[in-house]
Amino acid sequence: MADPVFATGSLRLPARFFELLGNLLRRYRTIHVWHFTAHQLPRRNTSFLPDALPNRVRGMAKRSGVGATVAAAVIFSILLASNFSVYYASQEDARLHATANAEDTLADEAAASEGAEATDILLKEQVFLESNLFSCGTAPAAVSTEIGSLSDIQVSQNLSVVTTASPTLSQGPAIDSISMLGSFGGYVTGYLDTTMHEVAKGSESALGVSYARNETHYANLPVRVADMAEVCEQAFSDIEGVHSAPLPNCTVSNVAPLIAKVAMGPSTMAKDSGFRFAVASTIVGAAPCSVELTVTVSQANVMGPAGAFSVELQREGLVVFESAQPQPE
Repeated sequence: MADPVFATGSLRLPARFFELLGNLLRRYRTIHVWHFTAHQLPRRNTSFLPDALPNRVRGMAKRSGVGATVAAAVIFSILLASNFSVYYASQEDARLHATANAEDTLADEAAASEGAEATDILLKEQVFLESNLFSCGTAPAAVSTEIGSLSDIQVSQNLSVVTTASPTLSQGPAIDSISMLGSFGGYVTGYLDTTMHEVAKGSESALGVSYARNETHYANLPVRVADMAEVCEQAFSDIEGVHSAPLPNCTVSNVAPLIAKVAMGPSTMAKDSGFRFAVASTIVGAAPCSVELTVTVSQANVMGPAGAFSVELQREGLVVFESAQPQPE
């Protein structure tokens, strides 16, 4: 069975060591009694000691000084080693604690920066969407191009975080780890989904701490650009391709009802999808009966990071109708 081991700070000593040390101290105490008694006798009465004391006792008295020195040296060494180990352990604990705090601080700062940058990119998307009138045929591509050009960067004394955006091309997780995004976090089918690529790098040189993180996050705005574009293109195509008997004449009273009738299908589809739908027409020529047609599909009251906003798509074009009497009103 192995001897038990005792720890003093970070110094570990076997139990046998303390047993031997105890024996040495007990022996030293016995010898020291002889040594003390001999030297306390009056000087005039000690002339007989060297001859009267046996050689064994005389040797023990001589060795007592050596024993005391050895014991004192051992005890001092143990105390010194113990104090040094405790000091070193406390210094190491303080260093590890400071290092852990620095790592946690960098991680927390990086997480906050990532959330702020992701939100800022969504704000840029919102400003772009509400401040532009998009063509129905090119709206999806134009919005994707804009998203792909967005980026954000935050730099502090010890940390830099760079975020670049791109359109989400495949389905991502429905919930994202950036809690700051709230309902805008995660992938939602049919919405304007954005993939955020974030790279964080930092250091605490005084402590030798370095930090690096490369993550991908998913965010969305509840804007259905592709669905609006589809409704808009379908409405224009239906009106443009109408085939009917020639109009009595090229007048608003004849043209407008025909357009409204053809647009009923796309209008119903738009309303069922939560969109606003409108068709405007202007007669620009009577021979043949030419009509400037404008189809507008919009999504209103979209909730974004900066509040509610609207997105509008439009298709304009010239539609030619047959008319028996090309006489505009």
